[in-house]
Amino acid sequence: MLVEENLATKDILSNYQSPFTYDFKFSTLKESLRQNGFIQYKASDIDIESKITIAREFKALEQDPFSAAENHRFIRYGNALILPWEKQIRPIWLPTTLSEDGQELSGYDQGNNTSEQDSIRYFNALSQNVKLSLYLNQLITEDYALTFGLKEYYLPIYVGIHFVKLTSDVQNLGINMPDSFHQDGKPFTFAHLFYRSSNITGGENYIASPSEKNKRLEDVNAENIYTHFTLKNILDSFAMHHSSVCHYVSPIQKIPNNQLNYLGERWVILIDFSLTKQKI
Repeated sequence: MLVEENLATKDILSNYQSPFTYDFKFSTLKESLRQNGFIQYKASDIDIESKITIAREFKALEQDPFSAAENHRFIRYGNALILPWEKQIRPIWLPTTLSEDGQELSGYDQGNNTSEQDSIRYFNALSQNVKLSLYLNQLITEDYALTFGLKEYYLPIYVGIHFVKLTSDVQNLGINMPDSFHQDGKPFTFAHLFYRSSNITGGENYIASPSEKNKRLEDVNAENIYTHFTLKNILDSFAMHHSSVCHYVSPIQKIPNNQLNYLGERWVILIDFSLTKQKI
């Protein structure tokens, strides 16, 4: 299937009735995030040029070097700063570093979500083309508008941007990591579905009490699961305030005997925000 061509159509998945509320009254969404620790919503519409640019980026993602090959997880990463005192809020992209073989890399600080002494991981960097795309910059700015409790410190805000793709065939799952309920070590994370092929099951999101952190789904107290849902339509989104909740996404698997004879895929843009009290 020519994924890029399908994504370029303006009526992508137009027959799918999204349960997500399109509500860009930021104050309403922000208050809900503050009170509940999470929100589900529909991000703003994407322009066609950005859609094509972002689709090309997802198709080019490299295998996650920190995840086992059998997990079928692919990733690129970029980082930026937001200066909250500026009148015009926009991401200021940070420079990349070069590997020994000349590959551009961006460093990801795992924050409090690791027991490793060195919490910095280097991933292949997002391309300059996608960093310049109108919609990605708009999305970062809109996500930032939903955060709270950051700008009061009068510090630059660190922004991490992950493009994550899971793939699956009939024999192999696409597995996100960690494969358990967890917190990401950042105050806020926003997840935006960009593409989900119609030949998969799984990819269900669960949000639960922080007391369920580090547990597998089968070990979690069901009463402590606040909600579970599946992102299906382009730019179906959710956000989390990580001191309030933990979360988990189930593996994806290609449906056996599905007439669509290509890999099952799920593409997600993850954007997190934190204070610059870290190595970057």
